[in-house]
Formats: sequence, C-alpha cells, structure tokens
Amino acid sequence: MKKLFLFIFLIWGIPLFSQSFTSITGKIIDDNSKQPLAGVYVGIPAKGASTSSIGVITNEAGEFILKYPILLQATGSLTITKINFKDIRKSLLEFKDKKDSLVFELQAVNKRTIESIDGRKTIDYAINRLEKNYNVNPYFMYGFYQESLFWDSTYVKIAEGILRTEKYPFPEKGNLGEVSKLLKGRSYEKNERKEEWGNLEFSNGADLVTRTIETKIPDFLEKQNLKNYKFQIESELEEYDGMPVFNISFAPIDKKVKGGKIGKIQIDTLTMGILGYEYEFTAEGLKDIMGGSSFGGNRDAKVKSFKIVQSYHAALNNYYLHQSTFKIEAEITQNKIKIPASLNLSFSATEANTRMGMTIKDNEILEDTNFPNGGKKYEENFWGNFNYIKPTEEFKKLIR
Repeated sequence: MKKLFLFIFLIWGIPLFSQSFTSITGKIIDDNSKQPLAGVYVGIPAKGASTSSIGVITNEAGEFILKYPILLQATGSLTITKINFKDIRKSLLEFKDKKDSLVFELQAVNKRTIESIDGRKTIDYAINRLEKNYNVNPYFMYGFYQESLFWDSTYVKIAEGILRTEKYPFPEKGNLGEVSKLLKGRSYEKNERKEEWGNLEFSNGADLVTRTIETKIPDFLEKQNLKNYKFQIESELEEYDGMPVFNISFAPIDKKVKGGKIGKIQIDTLTMGILGYEYEFTAEGLKDIMGGSSFGGNRDAKVKSFKIVQSYHAALNNYYLHQSTFKIEAEITQNKIKIPASLNLSFSATEANTRMGMTIKDNEILEDTNFPNGGKKYEENFWGNFNYIKPTEEFKKLIR
C-alpha cells in the first residue's frame, strides 16, 4: 500500500507545470457563421487518480493553446464547452502527432422556449444547493490574471500574471475566502502623463476577480437581500452539456435599494447549479458604491458603468470558475474636455486541484498588481509550461 501511495504521489503530488509537457494549439469557430468564438472553455477533466482539472479559454479571435503533461495523453480526454453549443469530447491520443494549429467547429443548439414565470423559488433552491454544487473543502486554483487600463482609447498599462490561489469555501463571517500568490508576472505601461491616469488603478485588482461564488456570494444573492430584487425566468432556455439552462433576469424592486444591480443568472436545470451571472450597477447603485460615482478619489473622474461577469464549468464532481471579468468605464474631465477611460480586470482559471499541497505563506500573499516591467519585447515563451490566454495580433500591436 505504501508503494502504491508513493507512486500516486510522484505522479500527482507535484504541480502539473513541473512535469514534461505537450500542447494542443487551435481555433474555435461557429459551425454556421464560421466566425471565431471567444470565451470557449477548452480543458482536460480530472480522471482516475488525478485530482487536477486543467483548461484554458479562447481569446477574442477564438484562439487557444492548451499545455498539459504528457502523462495524461494515454488516458485523458479533451473537452470543449460553451453555453448554447454542443460539446466536443475527444481522446487526447487523437492529437498525439498533430503539431499544426487545429480548427474546431462548434454547432449551435436550437433554443427551447417556455412560459416566462417568477424565478424567486428557483433562485432560493439554487442558493440552498450551493454546498452540494460547489466544493466545500479547501482547494487551490492556478489562473491567468490580466489587467488593462485605457486612457483616451489608448492603453497606458497592461499587467499579466500567473496566480496560485488558495480557496477556503463558505468561510465563516470575517474570514478570508481566498489568498493569492504571484508565480510569474510582467507589466507594460506608459510613463507619460501618469500623474493623470495613475489614480485610476486598483491597488490589487486580482483580489476582485479571484473571488468565486463559494468563497463570496454576490450580495444580491444573500438571503437577507433577496427581497430587494425581482427575479424572472425568461422564456428562452439556454443549454449546457446537453441540459436546458434557466436564464433568470433580475433587477431592484425600486430605486431605493442600496448598491442596486441589474443582470441575469444562468442555472443548470439538472443540478440547479449556478453556471454564471453577469450584472452591472444601476445609476443609483453606482452612486452608492462610488460616492457620487467618482473613481480613484478623483472628483473629475466619473464612472459611467461597472460590469461584472463570472462563468463556471463542471469538473471534479462540482462547478468551478473558468472566467471572471470586471470592467469599469469612466469619463475624466480635464480643462472642460471629457476623456474616456476604461479599466479591465480578468482572471481565467487554468487548473483546479482538490489537494492543497504547500500553503501560501503570509509574506507571499499578493497585495498589489504592480508586476515587474516586461521590457521592450512581448514574448509568449515567457510563461513556460503555465497555461494562459493566447494574445491576439491586435493585443501584440498594443504592446509594441
């Protein structure tokens, strides 16, 4: 028994990125329109002794590169999923000798319709099942963090990093649900006029996008706040993994609701698991959280919109995050001229592992996203065996 345990530990007790790797490079397009599909999850589910589920998402051009240990090639399978499209599942052995970039076509599903009804009971049921649908035990997650700040339609800062995040699901009140450590990162920024845009940054944007529903439930889904919102199941059903998905819209019952939000929630009708949600603050809600909707303490910077999107996928018998994004649109007034600015934060999970391993020390906890300067050249091989979002040609031009 000791020998068996040692064998399993040697294979799975070390981080995935430290093993011998191979990769699949490709592009996902719509089978009908032939247009690229962004935000598609491409991954390798956990199997057998493995406690890790690894994956990436496609960029805006539908492109991806998935790196994985050669050990998985014999028994692993590739899964490609996106809501409202039919899944693709293939054995990794099919790609053993294929080095060229591949094209995968996803076929859209025919949406079904139902009668639009009140969704409050459905929301209640989904919330009561959170501890059945999400991991209740500590686990860790690797992910690719990206932060971009645009000023007057031109980028002034881009930061990227690989994070290791420890998760402590359903924490008691007052306790942290997660902590993160930077494993590798870089940033590019323009120094000119930094005194004008420097106060538009969050000191630690990663702290916002690494939060997940099992460590920090959105306030509009907290039981004491449900009465402040109206929920409506929309007539058009979506689909995930062959199962219908409820699309539930929500909005404050009136303008007096503090920090009011409007958006939609997607719930799997089979498990009643929350697959994702997106929302933005109402005009009144923005004033509540921003103190008059100012940004970064700058009275001349007014937030125009604040949008949050999170999506999850099935893995390891639970639902796990695969992408989280925050986007803030603002308007800065200088010498009576209005200048647009936007801050985009994103975190794409690339590995979920139910075994914690080495915990993050206090002096390793990420406190800000001022990563080291990336130099004059943008190189993809910088990330080594870590998975990341493949940069588009447009993105590379920004760096240049």
